[in-house]
Amino acid sequence: MHDASYLLQVIVILMAAVVGVLVSLRLGFGSVLGYLIAGAVIGPTGLGLIRDLEATRALAEFGVVFLLFAIGLELPLERIKVMSATVFGLGAAQVLVTAAAIAGVAYAFGLAPAPAAVIGGGLALSSTAITLQLLSERGEITSRFGRAAFAVLLVQDLAVAPFLVVVVALGGGGEVVPAALWLAGLKMVVAAIALLGIGRIVLRHVFWPVAEMRNPEIFAALTILVVLGTGWATQLAGMSMAFGAFLAGMMLAETTYRHQVGAVIQPFRGLLLGLFFVTVGMSIDFALTRQHAWMVAAILVALLLGKAGLLSILSLIFGLTRAQALRLGLTLAQGGEFAFVLLGAAMAGGVVAPVVGQVLLVVVGFSLIATPFMTQLGAALARRMEESEAAEAGEAAIGTESRSGHVVIAGFGRVGGAVAARLQAAGIPFVAVDLNPHRIAEARASGHPVYYGDISRPEILAALNVETARSLVLTVDNPATTAQLVAMVSYIFPDLKVYARARDDTHANELRKMGAHIVIPELVETGFALAGTLIDAMGETIPEVGSSEVQANTPRKKSGRGGSQ
Repeated sequence: MHDASYLLQVIVILMAAVVGVLVSLRLGFGSVLGYLIAGAVIGPTGLGLIRDLEATRALAEFGVVFLLFAIGLELPLERIKVMSATVFGLGAAQVLVTAAAIAGVAYAFGLAPAPAAVIGGGLALSSTAITLQLLSERGEITSRFGRAAFAVLLVQDLAVAPFLVVVVALGGGGEVVPAALWLAGLKMVVAAIALLGIGRIVLRHVFWPVAEMRNPEIFAALTILVVLGTGWATQLAGMSMAFGAFLAGMMLAETTYRHQVGAVIQPFRGLLLGLFFVTVGMSIDFALTRQHAWMVAAILVALLLGKAGLLSILSLIFGLTRAQALRLGLTLAQGGEFAFVLLGAAMAGGVVAPVVGQVLLVVVGFSLIATPFMTQLGAALARRMEESEAAEAGEAAIGTESRSGHVVIAGFGRVGGAVAARLQAAGIPFVAVDLNPHRIAEARASGHPVYYGDISRPEILAALNVETARSLVLTVDNPATTAQLVAMVSYIFPDLKVYARARDDTHANELRKMGAHIVIPELVETGFALAGTLIDAMGETIPEVGSSEVQANTPRKKSGRGGSQ
């Protein structure tokens, strides 16, 4: 009967998760919010379908472990080195400043120094699991913003061990806090050096015979063993299992097995992480929320706005743009899953009163539910700020210079950037316009004269001094838009040489009829370049091809027309 009851609980959790995620995805809010709301609905203070949280919580914590392992797989040491000390400094500053500010507020409202310090440390942390899941769904983990967010979260995870040491020490009287902190820091450094130094060498030899067997079950078992074994080792050393799993991922990221390992853990990570989010949702106490509704609401708003404001200010100090700073602040404004661990330990040790701790846990739970909305708001506001700044700076700067004999590039993506690099190497002046603020920001940071502007607008053409330009290069990745631009420019400036990128031969012929001087079909050009490289590598010579179509599509060095590029 007990087994049947447990099975029924599993069925209820899975059913709620499926329905919640489907509804959330249909509304455009992502899977995380669906898991959280599903847990809140079926939890003890919701419909009461699930009442025993401890049975699922221990298993759900493994979701965070596997998530950190997967992130470690994507961050070998070479990529970690790209993250500047400035970014890691931002993470450390965020933890210290936010913890101090929250502790100060708690102390001002009458709490003793010890519980105020614990609350400050617990609420200073953000949710690694939810934030990284949202960034992963958006494909932004490896972007500049994603790297900054991950660095801050990584520093927060490293801070969990010292915070736990403080909580335990305060529960025992607090006399040995400094010594315990030094010991925790020393353990972290030793563990990281030992695992990354020795583990990378050992794992290659461990995985090699298993990979030779070509048995997917044994390979999966070895992968799980490495994840859990490393997490267990770091937990014995006084650190979190998640930190050990992250180090294990970094070790395997240096091997040739990283892609297969990632594929193996994907089902475990997704299922367990979803279970973790459901468990967090179930832990929200609606009875306590109704009893202290105004207090919960006030603390929640103060937490979200306060953390967002502090992190945004610190991000500006550490060199991020205004848009990036605002977005980072809103994305990491929530409380974190480790707050449940820290506050739970503090309540068990008598450091934080149960009522205060429970109210704060409810606040953290609601902040996690608010995270997808805060993330979307941050992305929208950042996009609007970037577009506004790029438009103001771009159009104003375009009109302040007088140019002649230059090349105008419309579109500064992959192809436009390559054209600009060749022109710069040849000493030919150019100016470019694009409608993507991220590209513009990156290009201007590299010193390129790229501005925000729509090349189809006559005032933008005039501001770019197209009438005195040597040529116009259209690299827009849209056949219909390119055709319209060629027709318009050829009509307004009949003497201007127009070089255009075409999708294929049919599109190329259409552009020539509309007035383009030189047209490069990207598929044909790529095919000839690949074939030429292959033939050269084989030591063969390329025979003369008497194809008028090839000669018309591809300018040669012997042709005077090609030399003007």
